[in-house]
Amino acid sequence: MSPETRNCQSCTRAFPIEVEDLNFYERMKVPPPTFCPECRLVRRLAFRNERSLYKRKCDLCGEAKIMMFPEGTPFPVYCRTCWWSDQWSAAAYAREYDPSRTFFEQFRDLLHVVPRPGTIHQGNIVDSDYTNRVTDARSCYLSFGCTRIEYCRYVGFSNDAKECVDCYNVQKTERCYECVDCFQSYDLQYCQESSDCTNSYFLYNCRNLQNCFGCVNLRNKQYCIWNEQYSKEDYERALAGYQLGNALMLEGLKSKFAAFKRRFIVPALVTHHSENVSGNWIEGSKDVRRSFNARNLQEGAYVLNIFDEKDGMDHSFWGNNSEKVYECINVGIQAGNIRFGNECWAQAIDAEYVMNCHNARDIFGCVGIRSAEHCVLNKEYSKEDFEALTARIRADMDANPYKDAKDRTYRYGEFFPAEMSPHSFNETLAQDFFPLTRDGAAAEGYRWREEEGRNYQVTLPADKVPDAITEAAETTLQEIIGCAHEGTCNQKCTTAFRILPEDLGLYKAKNIPLPKLCPNCRHFERLARRNPLKLWSRRCQCAGAGSEQGDYANTGPTHTSHVREEHCPNDFETSYAPDRPEIVYCVDCYQNEVN
Repeated sequence: MSPETRNCQSCTRAFPIEVEDLNFYERMKVPPPTFCPECRLVRRLAFRNERSLYKRKCDLCGEAKIMMFPEGTPFPVYCRTCWWSDQWSAAAYAREYDPSRTFFEQFRDLLHVVPRPGTIHQGNIVDSDYTNRVTDARSCYLSFGCTRIEYCRYVGFSNDAKECVDCYNVQKTERCYECVDCFQSYDLQYCQESSDCTNSYFLYNCRNLQNCFGCVNLRNKQYCIWNEQYSKEDYERALAGYQLGNALMLEGLKSKFAAFKRRFIVPALVTHHSENVSGNWIEGSKDVRRSFNARNLQEGAYVLNIFDEKDGMDHSFWGNNSEKVYECINVGIQAGNIRFGNECWAQAIDAEYVMNCHNARDIFGCVGIRSAEHCVLNKEYSKEDFEALTARIRADMDANPYKDAKDRTYRYGEFFPAEMSPHSFNETLAQDFFPLTRDGAAAEGYRWREEEGRNYQVTLPADKVPDAITEAAETTLQEIIGCAHEGTCNQKCTTAFRILPEDLGLYKAKNIPLPKLCPNCRHFERLARRNPLKLWSRRCQCAGAGSEQGDYANTGPTHTSHVREEHCPNDFETSYAPDRPEIVYCVDCYQNEVN
């Protein structure tokens, strides 16, 4: 086989199909895709709503619950208890395949009648109603995509976290505030890409630091400020002078730290204990291409947020001891040989074009099926009839393809058309990572949900919020605070928010000024601090004695053992765009400098 180049039928850009891709498609018995990797990712993300919650009645028990589907959704929505109960059966919605209609038309009809779970909650969920896509949560609020979290608030994509607030991707951490991509740490504030650190503020790319402030690329230090060593007494004296509890002083420190970071090198990608990988945030993995947030992944490509998986491609979210997964989202727990799936887990095996199916095998075009096999459009067949019918459907999908509203063609081998997502674009992670305006979403064929009218009156505008936390009175709990963005941003701004008692107690105890942005806008501000889910080809900027622009002097042993004038020859793919100001080194040169 030889590599190919195709033009995406969505964005029209050319994209490569590598030999490794073709080998995978052959193993999975699927044709190569007609959408580029980025368009495929956006399309999948448009099927995952995490943060948009609504209060509505369960369509089975009638109780008001917090759910991710608003009233008026075209299919029944059940609360967690009802959806997993024996009070209904997805088999009751079974139908015959009609060869005169396209498969996707028939699948869409099935989607509109089979009940869907209102939230994704697994394990023990205690006092955590305002959460979604979480497993084992206790006393958590507005936290999403997390596992094993306790007393966390406004947290996303975090595991084994306790008492963390306003954080994204913090793992095995405790008592952290406004941290992003931090691991095995305790009592951090305003830190990013750091691990094994405690009692510190404003860290970036640091390891094993204690009691440090404003540090970049440091290892195994304590009592450092702006990368300079202090005595314990001088450190504590200097820290007290920074007035972190004052919003004006804090903004000044944020600006200073942002400028300070630009003086230091950054690695082309963040990876640990991995071999032959490209992308970003990859740990314990091997032979992984163009992937993000992958852990213990073997032979994968174009994946996002996957752990413990082998042989997966175009898979977003989950994994968990799965194998041979292609073009899926929200699929995991010993899933195997599954193609084109959404929200399927617990040993979903040999499945194609499935949603909300669990502990089932040999199923095609099913919704909500559990503990069954040899089903097509929720109807059960004999093994022989199942194999004959699915072969016919694949052939029909090629001969009579579905066309969406933008005249894009969907034959066998393509994921679900975006217009079949149960969510509007601005309700989903697609808006988080690849934001569009309302008109931009419409141009791409996505739905858009208009904000509902709000019946509250702002009682405390953002510019009237006290700057010092010491000035925040208990009466703040009765105020409706106006978000500083006033709904003018593209960050799902709620325009107003409340300070809850748990929030105020934390701010006072940790000397943190009151926020002036709503939780959604704070979430998007954190995402903006991370690199995008995109890659560019670049060359290492290490030129021997220092960076190629002369703005960084190398100090690593192999760089200084002799004055090496030649430029590092390493080329790589990185999530730092060429026009970014960071000094980007290959992983080898970076590790030589900071380890």
